[in-house]
Amino acid sequence: MADLSLAEELTCSICLELFKVPVTTPCGHNFCGSCLDETWAVQGAPFQCPQCRSAFSARPQLRKNTVLCTVVEQFAQAELARAKPPDGWAPPSRAAAAAAAPAGQVACDHCLKAAAVQTCLVCMASFCREHLRPHLDSPAFKDHPLQPPVPDLLQRKCPQHNRLRDLFCPEHGECICHICLVEHKTCSPAPLSQASADLEAKLKYKLTVMYGQINGAVRALEDVRARQKDVRDAAQKKMDQIRQEYLEMKALIDASEASSTRKIKEEEKRVSSKFDTIYQILLKKKTEIQTVKEEIEAALTKGGEFEFLEKAAKLQAVSTKPVYVPKVELNQELIKGVYQSTVDIKNDLKRCLRKSEEPITSGEPAEHGTAPTPKPTRPVKKAPSK
Repeated sequence: MADLSLAEELTCSICLELFKVPVTTPCGHNFCGSCLDETWAVQGAPFQCPQCRSAFSARPQLRKNTVLCTVVEQFAQAELARAKPPDGWAPPSRAAAAAAAPAGQVACDHCLKAAAVQTCLVCMASFCREHLRPHLDSPAFKDHPLQPPVPDLLQRKCPQHNRLRDLFCPEHGECICHICLVEHKTCSPAPLSQASADLEAKLKYKLTVMYGQINGAVRALEDVRARQKDVRDAAQKKMDQIRQEYLEMKALIDASEASSTRKIKEEEKRVSSKFDTIYQILLKKKTEIQTVKEEIEAALTKGGEFEFLEKAAKLQAVSTKPVYVPKVELNQELIKGVYQSTVDIKNDLKRCLRKSEEPITSGEPAEHGTAPTPKPTRPVKKAPSK
């Protein structure tokens, strides 16, 4: 894990490979020199750091970070030494492949039937025993060098000089003949066998390095998946916590709503109970007045004078009072307080939600400089009390 962390620190965030000629920006971040040059060439002014987006009006003059370059080289060598190919593995060999391949015959370029036994490097043709006889007997072919049959003669023939290409130019990556040496004076050509051996050794070494790189890539892929799982688990855990917090907030809001509703219902029950009591009292008074009224009507219409006088005297003494409804109403202060507390909770919740939806500023430096400092507000003078 420590090696992966170090590899991450030594990796260019543009090409995602180990630093090649690393340079450091004024904001302190490192990149490959070529990667940063290409990025800024496309981007243009103002030049921004690809990692933190710090802006520079003029293109910074960057130099090679020699210390970081040394660290990268040492890390690459350590990784190469630590990378071990699988047990029993060996890079393939061209000699072994050639020995395993079936030997093919070279046909005579004269008769196109018999197998060739020699190839003439001057005539640039292969001959069987019968048609090779002039080269062996005639003095005219004395200066024609012969060698074992060349299977790919047409491919090895120089198209420009019609000579056998028996040299390899590593600078241009092509096979050349002896006459081509005039055009390759500044190069360092080598015989085909030597160049083939050198390139084969380099490719074997590169193949071994690539095994190490593949192993590193496998470890990096596993690390990426592990980190992705950690991020997913952490996010899921935090979402569960947030869900639980919201459930608790909903429970608190439900409890607050139940409490406020209960207070209003208790006040309504208190006032309604008073109205019930007043209703019963008024109903009793109405019944009493109705009874006296009926007795007076009966006294006026029935009975003799003596009986009338006795009843009238009694009824006259009965006193009746007018009926009125006392003032009974809800406690407006209580209802107003309950409602206002509910409104305050709603406003506080809105304020908190609005604040949580604001973008969170990161710790990275701003793209276009720091934000201006707000001016302090002046205190407001209170008006003198009357």
